[in-house]
Amino acid sequence: MKKLLFPILALVMALTLIACNRNDDTNDTNETSQQDPSEYDRKLVKFPDNYDKGVNYATVNRGNVREEAYTSREAIEAVQNGQPIPSGTVITLEIYEDEELSEIFVMEKRDGWGDQNPPDTPRNGDWLYQEFNGDRSVDYEEDIGRCFTCHANQERDDFVNTLDEMKNY
Repeated sequence: MKKLLFPILALVMALTLIACNRNDDTNDTNETSQQDPSEYDRKLVKFPDNYDKGVNYATVNRGNVREEAYTSREAIEAVQNGQPIPSGTVITLEIYEDEELSEIFVMEKRDGWGDQNPPDTPRNGDWLYQEFNGDRSVDYEEDIGRCFTCHANQERDDFVNTLDEMKNY
């Protein structure tokens, strides 16, 4: 049974990441009435200097794509001790295509960030998101609204798709 645990976890994580990366234009929800989240989160979430000096707690390989997840030792310890993920936590996902760094996804949690957003904008607790190009510049072409949608299904895990990997690190 233990031999199957890692492949099953890897498959679940890969499927979750695939769902996050799908651009589904067939969504019939009333999103047109919501403000574009890119207007506020792009001002708040900055590129995390030295994120790669943190804990590389998960790696996922899917075809020619490899994803490396980083966060702080404090965040890992809080999760492992059954405590909430602390305010100030930054989770960074390096996305490599054909072994070349193509994107860097960043999610950051700050107390009160969810309350700062206008009521008609998407929110995932106090988490906000940002997408950077491989050169660390902001990717203004990325639809940040997809991040909110993808992570919304992980509310029970504080909107973090890799919470189990943190627990088991």
